[in-house]
Order: sequence, then structure tokens, then C-alpha cells
Amino acid sequence: MTSRTQQWRSQPWLWLFIVVFISAVLLYYLFGTPVIPESMEQRNDRAAIKDCWKRHAQSALSPTELKYVAEACEFMENEFILKYRQDP
Repeated sequence: MTSRTQQWRSQPWLWLFIVVFISAVLLYYLFGTPVIPESMEQRNDRAAIKDCWKRHAQSALSPTELKYVAEACEFMENEFILKYRQDP
């Protein structure tokens, strides 16, 4: 048992490799993952939600119809949050 322990201790390059590898992986996950630019689909979804609320504010509908439109806009917002994990 002691010979195996001594064998591991006598190979400092192996420990150096392990430490460097773990450090590289940690640095990659901390700094290497780029922020993905907004996709065209995400921009279109965001514009559709904005247009929905704009039409809601400018329409001359009954209160019941306005409530229905507001619920549709809120549904679109919730779907956006679920899909992209960010607020529209």
C-alpha cells in the first residue's frame, strides 16, 4: 500500500496536469461561455408582444374584449419567458 502511495507522490507532473485541467475547465465555464446574441425569432416574438400591448392600449373595445386581449398578451409574455428564460 505504501509503495502505491509513494508512486503517486513521485509523479508531480501528473498532479500538475490534474490541477491545470480542472483549472482550465473552471475558467472555461466561468469566462468562456459567450452571451448568445438575440436570434431573429426572439426579436420577432418580442415585437409581437410589444405590438399586442400597443393594440390593446389603442383599441376602442368593450371592457370584456379588452380583458381578452390583455390575457392574450400576458399569455404571449409567459410563453416568451418559458422559451427564452428572460423577460420580453
